[in-house]
Amino acid sequence: MMQLYVKNMLSLVLGLIVISSAVPFIPQKAYGDGFTQENVQANIGNRVITLFIKLNPPIITSDNSGDRSLQFRFFDANTNTTINNVSFFVNATKGDKILMHELFYTHTGYLTIKFQPGGEDGKYTVYGDTDPVLGGLGSQNDEVTVLGPILTEGGLYHFHMELLALDFSNELITSNPPKFDSYLSVGDVSTQDVTYQNNSYNTTLISYYDKTSNFNFDESTKQFSWKMPFDWNVNRFQDRPIFIHEELRVPKSLTAFSNTPTYAASAQGYGLTGSRIIVDPYTIGDYMIVHLFLNKFDLVNMAKTVPSGTSDIEFKVAPEQPNVQSSASLLTDFGGWHVKLGWNPTSLSANSQNNLHISFFDSFTEKQVTGDVNYDIQILDKDQSVLWSKIDAVAQNGADTQTVNLPINGIYSIVIKVKSIIINGLPDTTRIGMARGNVVIPSTVTEDDSLTQSTNQSNSTSQNQSGQTIVIPQWIRNDAKWWQQGQIDDSTFASGIQYLIKQGVIQLPPTASGQSSPGIQIPQWVKANAGLWANGQIDDSTFAAGIQYLIKIGIIAV
Repeated sequence: MMQLYVKNMLSLVLGLIVISSAVPFIPQKAYGDGFTQENVQANIGNRVITLFIKLNPPIITSDNSGDRSLQFRFFDANTNTTINNVSFFVNATKGDKILMHELFYTHTGYLTIKFQPGGEDGKYTVYGDTDPVLGGLGSQNDEVTVLGPILTEGGLYHFHMELLALDFSNELITSNPPKFDSYLSVGDVSTQDVTYQNNSYNTTLISYYDKTSNFNFDESTKQFSWKMPFDWNVNRFQDRPIFIHEELRVPKSLTAFSNTPTYAASAQGYGLTGSRIIVDPYTIGDYMIVHLFLNKFDLVNMAKTVPSGTSDIEFKVAPEQPNVQSSASLLTDFGGWHVKLGWNPTSLSANSQNNLHISFFDSFTEKQVTGDVNYDIQILDKDQSVLWSKIDAVAQNGADTQTVNLPINGIYSIVIKVKSIIINGLPDTTRIGMARGNVVIPSTVTEDDSLTQSTNQSNSTSQNQSGQTIVIPQWIRNDAKWWQQGQIDDSTFASGIQYLIKQGVIQLPPTASGQSSPGIQIPQWVKANAGLWANGQIDDSTFAAGIQYLIKIGIIAV
């Protein structure tokens, strides 16, 4: 008969051993990043003792209830043979709080620990049978239930496992017992009412790494900001994957924030660009969702300049002038995948074909996927109507190439849905996710996704002598250079500039439009100025004057 054991941890003092092996977290559904499953290893003689850990459900947030479980399998990686009669300690902590320290036992090498809400800090209840040899808790069906405050509230949890015995119930490991560490994150969900022009708007912030504080909305700049605790000691995560994901949901009715396709974001003063920021206006119809990401490599680089004594990360998000660029890389909103896009040619033009090379990488390690990725890919218009798609495509060994039919000039969405990863012939659907990006026609795709200690954006913003604002995206320099060199004809360049002005990507002072005349040609001085501007020899105002001239003589109609 299964027994009930009530444990009190208030007087227990334990020394924790931190080692380099760790488990990252990966999300499920559109709202998170937490670990789904991982193998962690340790050596005993010639054996590679491996612990397979799986979290179910793959994503947990503080606002949902229900069972949460950890599934364990112990095996020898050299032979893939499951190890029987394993007794092992599990120490669960959150911050400096010890939540559980317990000895568990599995006869078969498999064990599922179900966690249910209950108890209080330092107290928990275990439902299980006691092994008569060493006293570990288990059951005939390899399931035990723990009632306690574990994986219930938002924040980062540390599970430290240490083997006591294996192979036989009484065969103790007396020297250097294998130790394993897992770090699991429960998404911290908080809602805040913010006020703008005397109207109240309910916003939601989800941190999939740790609890947040200091949430603020600056009405004058339309900027949201918040802080999250973080230990900047690089030695703590130097040898293990780590990933941070923040999600901000703002009602679209707050138009001062939501009426833009692009946002300026930063983390501890470092600008977040490229795949580090995803804007999703579609998943929840009435909300604009902004996802922010930081991986291990970002954090290591940031730590080099973070002042000593810093104990948090400050995030900031604000709307910026429209600056939609064609995407060269994407991150899935959950699942933990980095999708790199290799456009060929890199100059995207209307009604043309492009050989798009797609590569899938693990966001935590930045290593390319070795299994086969089953995915869907679509190009959508502004109304989310499908213009081109490929369903049930397979990226063998994590790579594939698609021939994409590009539509007319416009700004489009590219959506890639990861459906499964096929490893050893078996599909794994625990890391599904969706990646969104942009396709701007015409444009030139650049691959710069570096992290810089600046919140300056990729637009070139200046003023003319009258103090009027000029905004020109930097990637247009390549188009200007190719036009000056004759690689793009006058009509293509002019129509592309005309479209980008109408869409607000290029912003110029008010200019009176002339009547269109088919006999008018672009003066050579305008093309020469374009080449000089592309090489940085003249300023934005001089280049803009050439574009304004084309508007005045009717070549560009706005």
